[in-house]
Amino acid sequence: MRRSEDLTALLHAWEYDEGRSVRRVRAKDGREVLQVRLPLGLEQYEFNGRPDGLKPEGEESWLHYYKKKVQVFREEFVLTKSDCEKLQSEGVLYYYRYLLFFQLGEYALCTRDTQRNLRLLDFVGENADSETAESLLQYRPYILRMNIMARALQDVKDGGNKRAAIRKLERGIEEIQGLTAPGKSPIFDLERERSVRSIEELVRQFREQIPLSRRDRLRQQMEEAISREDYEKAATLRDQLRKISKR
Repeated sequence: MRRSEDLTALLHAWEYDEGRSVRRVRAKDGREVLQVRLPLGLEQYEFNGRPDGLKPEGEESWLHYYKKKVQVFREEFVLTKSDCEKLQSEGVLYYYRYLLFFQLGEYALCTRDTQRNLRLLDFVGENADSETAESLLQYRPYILRMNIMARALQDVKDGGNKRAAIRKLERGIEEIQGLTAPGKSPIFDLERERSVRSIEELVRQFREQIPLSRRDRLRQQMEEAISREDYEKAATLRDQLRKISKR
């Protein structure tokens, strides 16, 4: 008897819940995979290699394949528009996966996949003409943002100091602000602006979680007193700050 291709039983076994739509499960051979419950179906991602598990031309990915071609043809090698389309489509699969890893708090794996896509951009920038490469390079601010945030969050998850994470994030902001646009790309400018704002928001969240020192608390209270025009209170707090500074 032919096996039914109806997915109803699978879908009923995992009802759609927007707040719990991603899970890690073990496949029959023991490997871990990511599964995503969509309103009308399921998606499954491999943890390693290409998210869809395919091996183009027998290689781990198109990126691996074309890197090997560069080693053979060296200066003569140039990525065609078709090559870049394959690399871009593949990069989108990694993008989907690293968003899922970020959502699950798997920041080390998100870091891995974002670094992979940053290497993809470097490769395309070095081996394709500027017009063809621009369609990929315009997303560098976004990918770099996700990489910077994932690394900082992983540091904190591992017990690291939030102040150190803030410094890492602030260096990341400087790096993104210093990026050079690939041509005149409005998407690049938009992603750079949005990326800076997103990292600044994470910095703000970390700062709120750090207990204030007595000096910082007094300085904050003094600024609040000045904003209320309570100058007598502000002067008292200023004197207390000076005493602390003399110690």
